[in-house]
Amino acid sequence: MLDNISQLKKIDSQWLDQVVHELTQVSLSLAARGASENLPSTAEGQDLEALWREPYPEYGSAGLKVATLLNPTGEQENFDYRDCRSPAVTPLLLQVPTIHDFFKASGFQIMGSRLLRLDQGTFLHEHRDFVYLEEVPRFRLHIPLITNDRAFITSPGLNVHFERGYLWKLDPKETVHSACNFGSAPRIHLMLDCYVNEPLAQLLAGQSLDDRLKHKLPPFTKAKKDQLMTEARGLLAKGMNGAPELVTAAEEVLLRTFCQYDLRAYSADLTTYDLLFELYADASLAARKIYWQERLSEVYPPAQSQKESKEKGLLIAR
Repeated sequence: MLDNISQLKKIDSQWLDQVVHELTQVSLSLAARGASENLPSTAEGQDLEALWREPYPEYGSAGLKVATLLNPTGEQENFDYRDCRSPAVTPLLLQVPTIHDFFKASGFQIMGSRLLRLDQGTFLHEHRDFVYLEEVPRFRLHIPLITNDRAFITSPGLNVHFERGYLWKLDPKETVHSACNFGSAPRIHLMLDCYVNEPLAQLLAGQSLDDRLKHKLPPFTKAKKDQLMTEARGLLAKGMNGAPELVTAAEEVLLRTFCQYDLRAYSADLTTYDLLFELYADASLAARKIYWQERLSEVYPPAQSQKESKEKGLLIAR
C-alpha cells in the first residue's frame, strides 16, 4: 500500500491556516473587481469561489474545480498537463507568497502545481494519470488545506482520508484511483506533481500510512448491482426521452460505485466502465458505449495505444 499512497511528513497547522487566509484574500479581491460572483461565506472554503474553473467536466461529476499555480506557460487559464522541468509561475501563485516560498525552499523538482477542489458530493471517475508522459519516476503530492472526514482518495476496495496536517504522496500512474467528497463542505488540496530527486527520495524513505485513515469498502454484491442497474436504466429511459441531464445522472449512479464499493469482490476485473457497457448494451445506444470504451482505454491502455498517443502528442490532464 505504501507504494501507492503514503504520508511523507507533518505540515504545521499555522502554515496551512496562513495559506487559506492568503487564498481567501486573493479570492475576495477578485470578486470585488467583478471577476466572479461574490458568494456569501456560508461554509468553510465558500469565500474562495472566485479562484476556480472547471476545465475537466468529462472526468468527474460537477464540482471538480482547479486553480493553477505552476504550469508550462504561466498563464492562469492554461490547464494543459505535460512534462515540464521548468514550470512557470501563474499570477495566482505570485499573490500567495506562503505557497511560493514553500516551493522555492522545498528542493522538489516540480513538474506542475494546482489547487484542486471537490465540492460536496463531487467524485472523479476511476482513472490513472501520467499514462502518456515520459517514463520517469514521479509522484503526485497532496497538502490538504480544507477537508473533512468524508473526503477520500479511493483505490480499488479502499478509501483513504488524506488528513490535514500532512504532506501526502500518491502514485497516480500505477494506482487506478479516484477522489471523492461526500462531506457537507468543499475539500481543497494543494497538489504538486514532482519528479523524484534527492529531497523527495529522502521523504519516501521514511514514508508511512496511519491505519486509522484507511477505510475498507463494502463488497459489491449481485443484489446491489441489480438495484443500481435498475436505477440507472430508469434514469436512462427518461433521459432518452428529452432529458439529457438524466443520461448523465444514470451514468453517475454506476461511476460512483468505485468510491462506494469493492467492485473486485464481485469480479476480479470489474470496473465501473464494465457496468456502463452493460447499461448501454442496446445497439441503439452504441455511440455512448463507444465513448466509454475510449475512456476505458485511457485507464487501462494497451501498449500500442500508449505508443500511438505519445506520437500524436496526446496529453491527458486531470
